[in-house]
Amino acid sequence: MTALKRKVLLLGLDGATFDLLDPWMAEGKLPHLQRLSNGGVRGLLTTTIPPVSASAWVSLATGKNPGQHGLFDFVFPRPDGYQVQVANVTYRGAPAMWNFINQAGGKVGLVSVPITYPPEQVDGFVISSFLAPKQDSPYIYPPELKEELWREVGEFPLFLFEGNRSRDPGRFIEDMRAFEMGRVEAVKYLISHKDWDFFAFVFEATDTLQHELWHLLDPHHPRHAPQQAARYRDAILSFYQDVDRAVGEIIDLAGEDTLVVLMSDHGFGSFHRFFHINNWLLKLGLLKLKRNPWTLLKRAAFHLGFTPVNVLRLVTLLRLSRLRKNVKRGRGRGLLRRVFLSFDDLDWSRTRAFSVGNFGEVYLNVRGQRPQGVIEPGEEYEAVRDQIIREALALHDPQTGDAVIFRAYRREEIYHGARLNFAPDLILHTDRAKYVSFGHADFGSNRVVEPSYGQTGHHNMDGVLIMYGPGLEAGRVLNGAHIVDIAPTVLYALGLPVPGDMDGRVLEEAFTAEYRAAHPVTWGEGAGPSDSQSKDYSAEDEELVVERLRALGYVS
Repeated sequence: MTALKRKVLLLGLDGATFDLLDPWMAEGKLPHLQRLSNGGVRGLLTTTIPPVSASAWVSLATGKNPGQHGLFDFVFPRPDGYQVQVANVTYRGAPAMWNFINQAGGKVGLVSVPITYPPEQVDGFVISSFLAPKQDSPYIYPPELKEELWREVGEFPLFLFEGNRSRDPGRFIEDMRAFEMGRVEAVKYLISHKDWDFFAFVFEATDTLQHELWHLLDPHHPRHAPQQAARYRDAILSFYQDVDRAVGEIIDLAGEDTLVVLMSDHGFGSFHRFFHINNWLLKLGLLKLKRNPWTLLKRAAFHLGFTPVNVLRLVTLLRLSRLRKNVKRGRGRGLLRRVFLSFDDLDWSRTRAFSVGNFGEVYLNVRGQRPQGVIEPGEEYEAVRDQIIREALALHDPQTGDAVIFRAYRREEIYHGARLNFAPDLILHTDRAKYVSFGHADFGSNRVVEPSYGQTGHHNMDGVLIMYGPGLEAGRVLNGAHIVDIAPTVLYALGLPVPGDMDGRVLEEAFTAEYRAAHPVTWGEGAGPSDSQSKDYSAEDEELVVERLRALGYVS
């Protein structure tokens, strides 16, 4: 017997965009999504800056901006050093909405929600997402649920098979389909056989497929191939139709009184060119290399084009598939870092700024904060930030003449909270319609701006939001919804008070006047920052997770 009278089902379509969904819905090809859209409320859902899944999903879970919960990307440098860390749920510096639901006596079920590894010991169950290192990792809570799922529906597909990525679009689409539909079977079992008041499930493969095949969906993309697009268009649509069908089946099992929240953590669109931030910082003299003979030799080779990206192109051309896989995935990255120019070659005692992450994050090497900090806090710190912003906004693509950076933000302009000091000092927000930043712990290319290689689609700021169920103002178009609004809205729909320190608001306009009158918003005390201790992956597990993030495009 559950403690709450109403249920909420949250379905995430990672990276979904109305740019794809609306035309297909208008043609009647996604009938279940069309039913939700026409019979509920809908609108764009603005995501975090930058639009990276690690910070977006945690902002959704907590109702707080990254300055409060402390996660800004999947990878980040240690606040007191230079070692690159990989995010996990123990770094989340604020409670999630499901913690409040548990405190009120409700039961929760989470399946494939990013940044939930290692799984929390909730009242309910958790199946973590791809940040689990391996299939035999403890990614399910309670542990006995793993055997139950195996017995009832088979092994839960934890990881996407990447073998056909960039090689065979048809097989790649089928891999995405098999992965996602295998998970759906587990979700349908859980939703039918377990008690829950709040259930969340995220479809991951929508994002992965769009990263890889956007050029087949966008006739204006420079790598669009009309014949190839015509060959695979129906297969791509068929994948989305399977997702649509699964959404319908899950909603039917949840029951007609359930409030459905269908959303994406960010939008999606075409991108054409990479902006290599660390190369740019090196060119500006803000990032310095060691002056020993080996680094000087590697730097000379780097300028001559001896880079991982060029080697990847060469082994691809020569069809050396095994070597290509190792280079692309970074296997043996210790050897790669010794051979290619890398962060191992940085002279931190002279470096003033560096980038880690793929979304324009720039960190300053500040004295007193990092071991070999060179920038004095205060006036010098602000002067360096001003210089980088000025140079970034003046940067134009030498080939096209286009401005590369759309906006440059100081961290305090977009974040606030107890973990502001964990944030990058600057966010260089590229023109998401054309450029994607590529800052990383290795120098993949020797150019500052160049055509993209591999992926052809990437994240933008406008995700999707559709809400469906009793008490909603059917047909209402939501304006101004933000991803931090989801948690307070879910708590409100469950009849629970909204913690006063959440940054998000209740999307009251989604509900009818009668519902709002009968259910006024109530506010509770804020929980404040979490006092849990962050726990790093073991070296072996971190290598596995970094390899997976690299395959998905989050680490070079």
